[in-house]
Order: sequence, then structure tokens, then C-alpha cells
Amino acid sequence: MAEVPVAFPNDEASAEVIASRPREAGIAARVDRGLHGSWQVPAQGQMTVFVDARDAARAHEMLGTKLREDVAPGPFLRLAVAFLLVALVVGIVAIVATVAGR
Repeated sequence: MAEVPVAFPNDEASAEVIASRPREAGIAARVDRGLHGSWQVPAQGQMTVFVDARDAARAHEMLGTKLREDVAPGPFLRLAVAFLLVALVVGIVAIVATVAGR
């Protein structure tokens, strides 16, 4: 069963309240606690309410949320990734040259 995120509340109590609305309508919903579930980080930004992909449109309508669209990476992100790859290659070459020079 493929799941789709339908809400991103900031705390566990809100997440459970939000998940209860689709559950009352017969839609299976679950709360994913992310890293907060292992007590590694605070709850804010970690909670996600998931529903079955087949019921996502109905759940969005019921909750008043919108489907998150995939956003293509911008030119700055592409440039940053290219810079990091070049830095990684330069670092590896420097390590190899240092080891070979011994």
C-alpha cells in the first residue's frame, strides 16, 4: 500500500487530532514521528500524517490541505552540488598525492 503525506503538523497532539478526521471517515491514517519518534530532535518539523494513496484526494479535501508539488532544483542548488562534487574530487586527489608522495 503506497502512502501519501497529507499534513505536516508541528506537534504530536495536533498530528493525532488531524489523523483522527480521516479515520472517522474510514480512511486509514497514520502519524509518522520522524526522528522525534527516537527522541533525537524536537517534534517541530518531524510530524507527518500519511494516508493511502487511493484516498489522498478525499483526505486533502477533508483536511483542507493541498497536495505538495515536486519542485525542481533551482540553479543555485545545481551549482552548489557541482561545487561539492569538484571539492570532493580535489580532496581525493590530494589524499592520493599525499599517500603516493611518502
